[in-house]
Amino acid sequence: MTEPQQPTSALTEDEQKTVRSAALRASALVGQAEPGFFDTFKESFAGSKAVKAASPEVQKLVTGGLPEMPSGGRDDVKARTLELLEQAVGILSAKAPELVDEYKRVVVQSAKDVAAAADDTSPNEADAVAEIERALAG
Repeated sequence: MTEPQQPTSALTEDEQKTVRSAALRASALVGQAEPGFFDTFKESFAGSKAVKAASPEVQKLVTGGLPEMPSGGRDDVKARTLELLEQAVGILSAKAPELVDEYKRVVVQSAKDVAAAADDTSPNEADAVAEIERALAG
């Protein structure tokens, strides 16, 4: 009898990078909605709490390796991040459907934690979180 395949091993290296990049860039998108030098430190720690609370399978999806680095202007970065989120959900739906819901929850919670990290959630941060939620919903 063969052991069940680990969900992350079903993904190619490029697919894993897409899933990881989407999650990390979503938190960064919220952080950029209200820039502030000292806020960046608080936000980076806050964003990792949701990941640490995730299952080992989802932790493996969103950590390790370098994410796709943002390029272009603010609008380009935002559009690419939202595109990556949609792609990540598509990849997981096809190859690891049992992880889709938890992945979405972790990404959204991480984004919300980043938004609330420095002096509550601003309207710009709330808008960024809402865009992330829409992208994850498809």
